[in-house]
Parts: sequence; structure tokens; C-alpha cells
Amino acid sequence: MDIVGNTATARSGVASDISRWAFDVRGSATEAAIVCRVLGPIEVEIDGAPLELRGARLRQLLAALSLAAGAPVSNDALAEHLWGHSPHGESGPNVRVVVHRLRAALGPHAGRIFELDRCGYRLVLTPEQTDHGRFAGLVGTGVQALLAGRAAEATHTLQAGLDLWRGRPWAELGDAPDVLGARTKLVELRELAIEELQAARLACGDTAGAVAALSEAVIRAPYRERRWELLVVGLFRSGRQADALAALRKVRALLIEEIGVEPGPALRALEQRLLDHDPGLFLSDNTIDTAGSRATGPARDFLTYPGGQRAS
Repeated sequence: MDIVGNTATARSGVASDISRWAFDVRGSATEAAIVCRVLGPIEVEIDGAPLELRGARLRQLLAALSLAAGAPVSNDALAEHLWGHSPHGESGPNVRVVVHRLRAALGPHAGRIFELDRCGYRLVLTPEQTDHGRFAGLVGTGVQALLAGRAAEATHTLQAGLDLWRGRPWAELGDAPDVLGARTKLVELRELAIEELQAARLACGDTAGAVAALSEAVIRAPYRERRWELLVVGLFRSGRQADALAALRKVRALLIEEIGVEPGPALRALEQRLLDHDPGLFLSDNTIDTAGSRATGPARDFLTYPGGQRAS
């Protein structure tokens, strides 16, 4: 029996849903020649060499194009990202000056990175050529591996995705609603990856490592019940039943006192299983449910690209 008691039907449904947006993260040699990174200060790498982008405006322009995930961005929208308004009431000429400078900085590779069509400028890089695209693909691949019982593969893949993060996504841009929305989706996907990485480590038998990571994770995000659930299982498997029950009491008190809600059904069911000394909690295979297998409705929308475009 799985920790949260989900059915095989629910698992297969979510696995099918994830397969719609996961992609082959390896890419071709041509695609790998240019990489744009936005999970932290923006970087462009061409044929393995970093490209120096001098000036904040150039970095903001490239970040704004990346935010659109391949969709064209109008001059007015770019001006909002660059200056917070359309300067002097006319955005086109001012944006074109910055575009010209960016083209000069990119040299002969400019046409392989962005282009102009009738609706505006757009980034022409594939998801595999961006770190946030690769991150989404790695998380999808890792969750699929965990659902399929390949915990070691899931551990490696999810860790590889998390290693791509260097800081706040689109750090050069402000906090406009579209930026905040895209940034929030990526951060939520990162939180999911952190949790499912520890689920995979527990399934691999790396209980001590998972417990150490989860003990830190519940401090950083104390209201995420998933990580408390995994921590309790790890403590129980470590022979620390008293600590496991103490953790359950701690999260219950936290939720009630600070936000006025009882723990969700997964934590309540887990507490009863601990009290019953359920032998299924000791199994390392197929006992750690993934967040994906429990996702329904809006929760599944986190498994998309930041710009709202699903991977194909």
C-alpha cells in the first residue's frame, strides 16, 4: 500500500499527463551550441564559451524575450520591461536601439537566438537550449522514472535539474504580474523537485541522507506537508518512531496555530499507520507516492513551461 493510498489508475493518468510536457533533455549537437540561462543572472554560452553582455539593458532585453518562451514580444511590452513605460510615448525606435546593440554583442549568432516577425521579437531557442526548459524536462523525466519504480534514475535526474539553479529566475526583470507568474511557477516546480528527490532517495534506501535534507527542507518551507510526510517516513525507517510521532505533532501544531487548519489526509493517514506499526512503511519499493501521482486540477498546471506553454 502506498503512503497516501492512491490507485494505480491515478498513477497512470498523471504519468500520461507528464509525458505531454517532458522532452528528451539531451538535444542535438547543433542545439547545444547555444545555451541561454535565466535561473540566476542571465548568461549566454556559445560553443561552450560564455558571451559577455555589457550593459543592463542588453541583459533585460534577452531576459524579456526568454520569459515569453518563444512567443513574439511587442515593442511596447519590451519597453515596459526595459524602462517600466514606453519612453517619450514611442517605444519602437528606443527598443530597436537596444536590439541593435544586442545583435552586435551576439555577432553572427544573433539570428540563431532571436528574430523579428510581424508581431514582435521572439526567442528562437528550443527548450533544450535554455536552462529553465532543461530543468522542466529533467523534472518531468525524473518524476516519470519515480512513478515507474526507477528510483536511482529519478534521484540522478532530479538532482541534475536542481543543479541548474544559480539564483532567482529572470533576476534582471522586475516584479510585473507576468514575471511574477512565470517565476512562481518555476519556483513551485523546484520545490516539487526537492521533495520528489528525497522521495527517490528514500526509495533507494538512502534514508539518512533523505532525513538530513528533509530536516532542513521543513525549516525552509514549513507549510509544505509533503516534506513533513517524507521526513516522518524517513525517521520511522531509521528506527526513530518517537521522533517521527514528534514531527507529526509539531506540524499539526504549526498548521493549527499559524494558519488555522488541520493536517491534510496524507499526514493523518500516515500518523495512524505509524501507530499501527504498519509493516508497509518499511518497504523501499513503490511505497513513496510522488506529488505528481496526487496532483489534480490546477496542481498539474505547475508541470508546464513558465510562459504557460506545455512542452511537446
